Amino acid sequence: MVWYNAISAYDGKVTRGGGDRVPQRTNSDDQEDTIADAAIMTKIGSHEKLELRPRAGSSGGLLTMQEVELVAKAAAKAAVSMSQDKFNKPQPDGISTSNKVLMIVVLNVASYWMRHGSDQIYKVTLFFMNAFVLYLSFQSIGGSSKKPKLEGPKARAAKAKKQLLAEPAAPTTNNSSPKPKKTESKLLSLGSSIPKNTSEPHSYGPTDSTIFNLRIGPNYKKNKQKAPSGPALYELHSMDFLYGDGPLKNTSDKFVIPTIPGVTDISTGHLHIPPMIIINTWLPGEEPSLFAKNTDGETYSIPMVFVITKDTLEQLKDLSSAGPAVRLWSEWCKKAESDADFRGRFKCMGMIEDIDSTGVPKFIQGYNGKPALVTKSGGFKRNANYIEFTIDVGMWAFPARKGLHALAPRFPDFVLNIGFTIEGRSDDELPEALLAGCRILNLDPDQALVDGMDV
Repeated sequence: MVWYNAISAYDGKVTRGGGDRVPQRTNSDDQEDTIADAAIMTKIGSHEKLELRPRAGSSGGLLTMQEVELVAKAAAKAAVSMSQDKFNKPQPDGISTSNKVLMIVVLNVASYWMRHGSDQIYKVTLFFMNAFVLYLSFQSIGGSSKKPKLEGPKARAAKAKKQLLAEPAAPTTNNSSPKPKKTESKLLSLGSSIPKNTSEPHSYGPTDSTIFNLRIGPNYKKNKQKAPSGPALYELHSMDFLYGDGPLKNTSDKFVIPTIPGVTDISTGHLHIPPMIIINTWLPGEEPSLFAKNTDGETYSIPMVFVITKDTLEQLKDLSSAGPAVRLWSEWCKKAESDADFRGRFKCMGMIEDIDSTGVPKFIQGYNGKPALVTKSGGFKRNANYIEFTIDVGMWAFPARKGLHALAPRFPDFVLNIGFTIEGRSDDELPEALLAGCRILNLDPDQALVDGMDV
């Protein structure tokens, strides 16, 4: 408010040929000149305080550059005063004092360029101002969390490395070589019999497909109609949560791929359609960079294993009479390996339950449950009886990466539903149906399995 009061009287635009004077702000509804306020510094005790009073002898009209500079100096003094009084004190709104001081400086510079610059400079300045505000918003999200830093698995990973360096290497022969350690899922599976409103922490279970609104026909491009999804084509079997120095490129490198008699060992009747799929999401564990993608480095890998449902198997017996979603899935399995455009029809959705009570900012709430196409960040690998599809979040746009990173410490507060589908476009590909999904309760990044220690 100090900065705003000091600058609000001088937000006009410079006129060409006006020398070193700039026009004073006027009211568009009232053409009479307004009396400007001049910001002066008054010493009170050991602190500087801003006061506003009418400029003596003012008759409206133009302000000198000296007066404009006075406003900037006043704002700078306000910044110094804030830093002296509040630096290192906890901020209830989650934004540090240093960021607030930086905000004052940025706003002063922006105001100068918006006053004196061209329309192009005005637009560029406005863009960077909005980007800066977005950055502060994400800082606020992370700052208000109970667990602002994801140090649990990092500390354990560092400990594992130290132990590994301290231990002597195991002897090997020409006929033997060390094998990677594998483990079964360490997360608690809720199962389909557990009530939806369970509060069991750090666990997972099946999601309700009807909570996802997906495309329906006819003519979706024009009508934009959506409706709750029908039953998912694949059902959840297991999920894991692994932290490591890099992404888990192949789930089988660290985990035992499940073998389920009568499910994973059967033929679907179509060589390209597997009885099991693994969707492995890579979530960067490091602060996202505005200028580079987070495609390597500390990563949380989240492999989810899904197995085909009886209903989907039944429909596959006669593909010509199968539902649109099953036929589209068949096409995707056939083309996705070699056709990047068709592979890019894969969509993921995240929906936080009861999001209004979580304190998540409104501008993020608007994206709750919205689908996102996985294009260049998607990877496809066909195995003997399953397809593994990877989602590299580190390749996403900066706002998405920054938003997820800021929300990660809040995961223990969320009940999150994750859904996947293949995008239908023409009427014969609609309605869409959920491919697979998972309901995650209070996922705690600090409890993630650590590569090299737990697996």
